[in-house]
Amino acid sequence: MRKKTVAFALMFLLYTLAFGQGIQKTKPVIKTEEITYHGIDGRHISRIDKQGLDEYKEYNSDGTVAKIYVVEFDKKKNKNIYNLNERYFYEKGKLSKIEKIGAITGEKHEELLFSYNEKMQLIKKIENQFEDNKLVMNELSVYTDYFYNENEETEKRFEYDGTKQEFLLTSVVKKIYDLNKNMIHEKTENFDGNISGVVSITYDNLNRPIEMRSSYFKETINYKYNSHGDLEEEKTTSEKRPTIESSNYSYIYDNYGNWIEQKEIIRRNPTDEFEGGLLVKRKIEYYE
Repeated sequence: MRKKTVAFALMFLLYTLAFGQGIQKTKPVIKTEEITYHGIDGRHISRIDKQGLDEYKEYNSDGTVAKIYVVEFDKKKNKNIYNLNERYFYEKGKLSKIEKIGAITGEKHEELLFSYNEKMQLIKKIENQFEDNKLVMNELSVYTDYFYNENEETEKRFEYDGTKQEFLLTSVVKKIYDLNKNMIHEKTENFDGNISGVVSITYDNLNRPIEMRSSYFKETINYKYNSHGDLEEEKTTSEKRPTIESSNYSYIYDNYGNWIEQKEIIRRNPTDEFEGGLLVKRKIEYYE
């Protein structure tokens, strides 16, 4: 369940970063960006902390993601190695496929397919698995169906059961959106109908999330923003865990108002090994 809560927190962190870095008419479109993570204030950065660690992204001229590479330093060659990790494909302006590539093998190990209705709403996502470039069925084989009714969205997730050799319903997620298309409520039910978690989100008048309440660990996360619209403070409290965690963010911006350095200072009460800091550096290349 902790993973579910972390996933929500990351989702909204990415949202706020995207909101603050939204492409304006006066800004050129980002062509590539290289993101590197550095531990500060005694904090050690590992793959557990940031999956994939450093990455390099390529964008299409319309601002959509084209490719993502994992960047690793080769000590023998004394230089960075860029391993292709994901490829993105689009049809009629909508994401149609994502291919995930193994950093070691260089082969496709997963493929995500997206289908839409006539209103261009997502109606199905298929997660195919591959071994030796061949489609296989295993416990990671999944598909999700999406249904819509006014301001409500329902997601039904089916996972492959190797014993029964068929897909079985594992969860149902029901979401409610406000008039600005912000998700304000999400309820997750297990295959048997029991509720496994509920999340509620409150937004400010700029449609930025300012509070998220989650039944997972009974957590509440509050968000504050700076004048650029980027995340400035994130504070997490829980009724089930004594630790209070807060993160404060500061930035350095380029001439176009996009951040090129983000410094995160993490404070935990009581103090533990997760306290410290994280410096994210972002090298941006623009389309001319």
